[in-house]
Amino acid sequence: MSTVTSSLNKWQKKKLCSLFNHANLSLLFKASVHGYNANAFHQKCNMQRPTVIVACNESGYVFGAFTCKDFLQTNQNVVDDKAFLFSFNDKEIKEDLLRVLSGNPQYAFTDTGPDFGSLVFLYNNSASVYSNPGTYQFDPQQMHGNDLQLTECEVYRVEGYGALMEKPWRNVQWNSERRKALLSIISGWKPFVSSVKQARILLVGPVGAGKSSFFNSINSVFKGYVSSQANTGTAGTSLTIQFRTYYIKPGSGVSHVPFTLCDSMGLEEGLNTGLDVDDFSVFCTVLFPIY
Repeated sequence: MSTVTSSLNKWQKKKLCSLFNHANLSLLFKASVHGYNANAFHQKCNMQRPTVIVACNESGYVFGAFTCKDFLQTNQNVVDDKAFLFSFNDKEIKEDLLRVLSGNPQYAFTDTGPDFGSLVFLYNNSASVYSNPGTYQFDPQQMHGNDLQLTECEVYRVEGYGALMEKPWRNVQWNSERRKALLSIISGWKPFVSSVKQARILLVGPVGAGKSSFFNSINSVFKGYVSSQANTGTAGTSLTIQFRTYYIKPGSGVSHVPFTLCDSMGLEEGLNTGLDVDDFSVFCTVLFPIY
């Protein structure tokens, strides 16, 4: 299966991200690919909070709803004082974005799809939305132009929303003495099993997650200077094309590194692309050989 991509253009993404202090959006569900039905929606979007639903119609409206709560299938109303509806028109760039709050923000997560009371997306398992201003007061013409047929419906996980704290959760003194102390603690660690000389850490993640960059960062810390041993960069597919074990050579001030890092191809959707689930059994054989 080919990679699922967002249908939003650059301007639409910028407009949408402005609602969340420009947090990152990660696509979870795309109705034109996964299906205009509640089962597909819940399979992709349950337990993925916070999320934003983005619907589009032929009239040029991009509208939807945001919630900080998890999508579930309890058939019960859930209260979220941070939930809101939004809308903007792709054909009216100069118009301000519409943001609608509710004094009693309750919405139901049911088997019928994402239900925000005043807006119900994927209504009756179809490419449509049910609209009835009530819990959220809005002008239907402003919200969706009275066009309830959808050309697309996507759901994104909002990453980094509310991540900034008023004060650090802990205070850490970053200086040369602290660095030496941490390196000493790490280099002095020993596996609990005496026959194991080093721990092996397998790096697993999607394409572009930064697995190879993570190794380069760790390697640089122990060497005492910037090192780019692992191949890194940006591409549509994984730059790492084979399993590889990296042994970290200690630099000045470090006598021993008690672990090795094992890099792997990025996880990708589709047949014969990226890392396959069956490859993990091979990794375990390499990482944990039975003597």
